[in-house]
Amino acid sequence: MIGILKFERKKKQKVCIYLTAKANDFLDYAKVSKKIKKYYKKEQFLTLEESLEFVCAKLHRKFPQIYYIKIKTYKPEIIKNARVGVKLKKFY
Repeated sequence: MIGILKFERKKKQKVCIYLTAKANDFLDYAKVSKKIKKYYKKEQFLTLEESLEFVCAKLHRKFPQIYYIKIKTYKPEIIKNARVGVKLKKFY
């Protein structure tokens, strides 16, 4: 669940995520994808920015070989005829 406004907190919304990660060793993207899905299903966030900070921190802890993350997320259904989203880059 992501959102500050009442209507955002009442009903779960679709969230689309694009991830680029660089690692010093093999990175199993299927496992990374599973973890991201789990985080978004389990947690509640007020903002997209907060969700990205959380996901980056969790991914880096779970997959310490990651030294760079670029992640973008948006809510495709929140505003008609618009894409509301944010992106974040992290170097470790």
